[in-house]
Amino acid sequence: MLPHNTADCLIEILTEELPPKSSLQLAKDFCELIETSLNKEAFTFDSTHIFSTPRRLAILIKKLTSQSKDSLSERKGPSKKTAVDEKGSPTPAAIGFAKSCGLTYEALSKLQTSESEWLVFKKTIPGQSINQALPILVQQALLVLPIKKRMRWGEGSQPFVRPIHAIFIMYNQLNLHADVFGYPTCDLLYGHRFHAPAAIKLTSESEYETVLAEHYVIVSFEKRREKIRLSAEKIANPNHVLMDTSLLNEVTGLVEWPSALLGSFDVDFLNLPSSVLITAMQNHQRYFPILDKNNQLLPQFVVISNIKSRDEQHTIHGYERVLRARLKDADFFYREDQKLSLEERLTPLKGVVFQEKLGSLFDKAERISTLSAHIASVSKINDKQAARAALLCKTDLTTSMVNEFPELQGIMGGQYARLNGELPEIAQAIEEHYYPRFAGDILPAHEMGKIIGIADRIDSLVGTIGMNRLPTGDKDPYGLRRTALGLLRILIEQKIDLDLEDMLKFSAASYASLLINKTVVQAVFDFIRERLRHWYLEQGITNDIFMSVIARESTHFQDINQRIQAVQQFMRLNEAKELSAANKRISHLLNQQKQAMTASTINPLYFENDAERDLAEQLKIKSSIVLKLYAKKQYDQILLQLAELNQPINHFFDQVMVMTDDPLKRENRLLLLAQLRELFLQVADIALLQG
Repeated sequence: MLPHNTADCLIEILTEELPPKSSLQLAKDFCELIETSLNKEAFTFDSTHIFSTPRRLAILIKKLTSQSKDSLSERKGPSKKTAVDEKGSPTPAAIGFAKSCGLTYEALSKLQTSESEWLVFKKTIPGQSINQALPILVQQALLVLPIKKRMRWGEGSQPFVRPIHAIFIMYNQLNLHADVFGYPTCDLLYGHRFHAPAAIKLTSESEYETVLAEHYVIVSFEKRREKIRLSAEKIANPNHVLMDTSLLNEVTGLVEWPSALLGSFDVDFLNLPSSVLITAMQNHQRYFPILDKNNQLLPQFVVISNIKSRDEQHTIHGYERVLRARLKDADFFYREDQKLSLEERLTPLKGVVFQEKLGSLFDKAERISTLSAHIASVSKINDKQAARAALLCKTDLTTSMVNEFPELQGIMGGQYARLNGELPEIAQAIEEHYYPRFAGDILPAHEMGKIIGIADRIDSLVGTIGMNRLPTGDKDPYGLRRTALGLLRILIEQKIDLDLEDMLKFSAASYASLLINKTVVQAVFDFIRERLRHWYLEQGITNDIFMSVIARESTHFQDINQRIQAVQQFMRLNEAKELSAANKRISHLLNQQKQAMTASTINPLYFENDAERDLAEQLKIKSSIVLKLYAKKQYDQILLQLAELNQPINHFFDQVMVMTDDPLKRENRLLLLAQLRELFLQVADIALLQG
């Protein structure tokens, strides 16, 4: 069969302004769904290219086949033995099957081959035309796009992330006409909303990016982002633009034709903490702050406009006026907040609810303070300072500044603590205890910040799960998964060796009789451990490695991590697969021994051959080495040492019948294997490894 013709294809969905933080991901998801559907329907293509702007999701598909591949349909009917009766006439079942295939029984029987014992009907189904398939595939992709909140508009019945203006589909330089999402596809494109609102006639799919650029739209997200970065750096030169990656991506999702402008604000506002100024510019206004060569904040900013203004100074003045009002509010809040110390703010904290039936934030602060002191004591850190920092860590939630700028919680607490004359380590701990705030965020740097961060998260997990408020499906209203992951990152990445079960018990006791779930400690421990499993899976550590370590039932998560890294390294050894199989065999043999063994030590008198003696001698040597390594928690070295037992173990199983009829010899051999297995179990149950 000759290959089908190929041609380029362009799909564009024109909408109202899309959510800037998710527009690129929407385009990627849309493209992935289209690719999956094309592959499923047996169409082939060379490559796809994604375009994403605030108003459009678009895909260019290169060398897409005009028709899908033919497919073979095969149906199996009744067996040949039951297809005819004793007289050789077709049975009703055979006649019915033939009729369902659109044939007479005589015609169907001529198609049968001797290889099959059943009546079989094969039919070649011609591939479908891409012109017919594309509109259907586009509609299906739009329907299943992962969108958290969909909108309805006009009289349309199908909701979408934003109202749709036009759907454009072109294949082989011809527009496809069909109804998609209740809209007839159109023949025209549209450029920039203000600079080029007139309709555009496109003659070729490959010209899409060029033609839109001529009409003030840079459709490539990456090219638009790079233009923003370069133009911002150029206009701020010789100073440095503070360009947060997430903000850069968000601004890229806000503009189709970026234009960088340089604005300024009153120098007096530099008396405010730099974090306040940066938050006001970045989080609230989507401006880029500017730093000098010493990384000091300057009274300037870069803003990216979606239009090329005829009067830039007038436009800049508008941006400056908005920021000035915001900074005036911040200055007022900053001065007003200082009229009360953080300690004086403990009283108003009593009026802020933590969670229903779990008391106020003041109650939570007291619990965190007590738990922090306990953790500090265990960690040999100043428990009084830890208790003090924890007691004050939520007080900035009552300030006007944090009420206006929630992103500054903790940061303002640390700032006000310094102004109140609190110890520097207490101020830093208050500021850092919220870290990490999101995936990939920084961790607390100061020991006391780590302790309060651990205590805060444990208190939240115990309280929430203690009230049976566990996440369900993808819904996690209390952010427990994020809380557990933050806790794990602090414990593991900061190498903090705490007994988590002990901390959970201490926290649960501080709630007294408030908690409904009476098995809350185990429930929280299981929840955190499950988050740990997912975390490792994302890092490429397989489930069998995780389960081999968890089988040791350690309650120290830093210790669990050390063991997992050791087993991960062990799995790279040539001996790993054989040793895992040997441990499975040993475990099986030990399980066969129903009666308790009477002997506690291995008796060399019962050895029959050199294989037993050699393994026993090697076991004695390795036990001494492992004991020393275990005291230092050098699990990787332990497994390297045990890997050297591979040959003696194999020799033992080749030469020795373990389950001999002689009860004394059998028990002696099982005792040898039990001690061997116990040696491996010092690190993990490698019998659970898949190899």
